[in-house]
Amino acid sequence: MKLSKVSTLFVIALSLQACNAMKGQSDMENMIRLMHKDNPADYEAVVRSFIENAKAGHVEKMIALTSQVTINKMGIDSLKSHYTKDTVPALKACTSISEGGDIIHIDKSQTGTGSGWVYKKTCTYDESKTVPIQFVILNENGRIALTSFGLG
Repeated sequence: MKLSKVSTLFVIALSLQACNAMKGQSDMENMIRLMHKDNPADYEAVVRSFIENAKAGHVEKMIALTSQVTINKMGIDSLKSHYTKDTVPALKACTSISEGGDIIHIDKSQTGTGSGWVYKKTCTYDESKTVPIQFVILNENGRIALTSFGLG
């Protein structure tokens, strides 16, 4: 997912929160409702597993965590190549990946696939250099899966 699309989704999310606040619903009530519906811990478990498998070089396990829509769009051979040549080395280079970070809910109406969460974290490499990383995890027909991953 391109950064501009994520920025657009973020603005939409903020707009929806403002509309709900005007209807008498607090941001906290909305967040509790979203967290009950789409427990972020279930989605973050996919992020953690994806990182662990990338660091271990288990491309097939990374693909097993990937959205079927993403696999269909990229093609399995292209995805394997991308994970092998780009994603695995990038995540292996991270000496640490921040816990927590920004988490943004995405509604099904925004994705067309399913609702889920965007996890924004920080990768530390070369002792003190950092780069932002982002994982988009969606519920795709009852299956929680990685839709996209990106550095920068």
